[in-house]
Amino acid sequence: MATIQRKIAVGDLVLGMYVSKLDCPWHMTPFPIQGFYVDSEQEVASLAGYCKFVFIDSLRTRAAKAEKSQQAASKKSASATKATSSNTQNKASRPLVRRPTKYKVSTPFKKELKKAQSIYRDLDKSVANMARQLQNRTEVDIASAIDSTKNIVSSVVRNPDAMIWVTKMKHSSPPLYQHAINCAIWAAILGREIGLSKPKLESLAAGVVLCKVGLFMLPNDHSQQADLADIKANPLYVKHVTLALKLLSQSKSLSKEIIGVVATHEERFNGSGFPQQLAGQEIPLPGQIAGLVDYYESLISAPLNAEPLTPADALGAMFHERDGLFQAGLIEAFIQALGLFPPGTIVKLNNQSIGVVTSNQKNKRLEPEIIIVLDEKKLPTKQVVVNLHTHNENEPDASLEIECSLPAGSYDIDISTIHRKSPAFIARLFG
Repeated sequence: MATIQRKIAVGDLVLGMYVSKLDCPWHMTPFPIQGFYVDSEQEVASLAGYCKFVFIDSLRTRAAKAEKSQQAASKKSASATKATSSNTQNKASRPLVRRPTKYKVSTPFKKELKKAQSIYRDLDKSVANMARQLQNRTEVDIASAIDSTKNIVSSVVRNPDAMIWVTKMKHSSPPLYQHAINCAIWAAILGREIGLSKPKLESLAAGVVLCKVGLFMLPNDHSQQADLADIKANPLYVKHVTLALKLLSQSKSLSKEIIGVVATHEERFNGSGFPQQLAGQEIPLPGQIAGLVDYYESLISAPLNAEPLTPADALGAMFHERDGLFQAGLIEAFIQALGLFPPGTIVKLNNQSIGVVTSNQKNKRLEPEIIIVLDEKKLPTKQVVVNLHTHNENEPDASLEIECSLPAGSYDIDISTIHRKSPAFIARLFG
């Protein structure tokens, strides 16, 4: 196909344009390397975090506009079938939240990190206690877990980077417990990004942490598998939602919103989920968020028969599922919330040294602040903090760039030990 490429500023993009080239490497972004149509303002905002300029294909852009006109003309004759592609895309373009709440970071990372660790441990204990009670068929204390998720939300509202860092630390609890807690954190972060009110964030996080309680009610040889990927591969897995709803419906203290999250978190935007095969906007927004973060956590922890993905690769894989498994706007908002290199991500630089991301800004996603932990020969080195953006402005002839992100645990790097071994260093770092 012939192409007519034109360079424009990211801020000048309009819906329907076809982006064929970026001013940075494709692999450093979550966008498809073969190009893509701009379908939402959220995509433009995401692009702005990685690029200043893009190249658009004028011929394909015109084709895109014609296609959209055809979709609009055929909308009247479309049947009411579930999740037709035109219906799904039209609905997905609506604002995610009508009156979004705007949040600002209110607590420094250093101060919030200590609180975040304690909050994570408290919720871990509550989940473990709840799992033990379910397995022993004794009275289940759900209230403690819900109270702990409120603290998760409060921490995320104050400074989400602290909780993101804590998810990267090693924890001794079973993977299934960590999965539930991490998903609640991701859900709160995504909900914060799109502007859910704090009460709605609390209901969302509580629902997410309860999503897998049905797994604890399966026979022990299935529910006690070491990793969630193995459990999902078992035919009994599809029963866990029904089991959870049966249990949770007996609790008078749980709201309909919380139960709704559990009921719909396995549904998918294209109708391929379970148990009801809901599609599109038939799935309540909290249920869509729960499904998306469950999928993300599975990708970065232990996909079945595969190595865990880096956050960048996981977000890239999810980008391909826009209006497939998940609503496009939610995926784009999640990318906005995390960036390709969230705090705690291990990265390799172009000088072959290894670092850990400590923070990043939305308009400087590819130049975050990092701690250098291994030198060019992959040997431990004096840990120094480098703000890549500032460094590259001051030393353009010796610029440092992230070559790639690495899976958690690469080179035996443990985020927990960075924190424990040098509290004074962390204080200097985040003070």
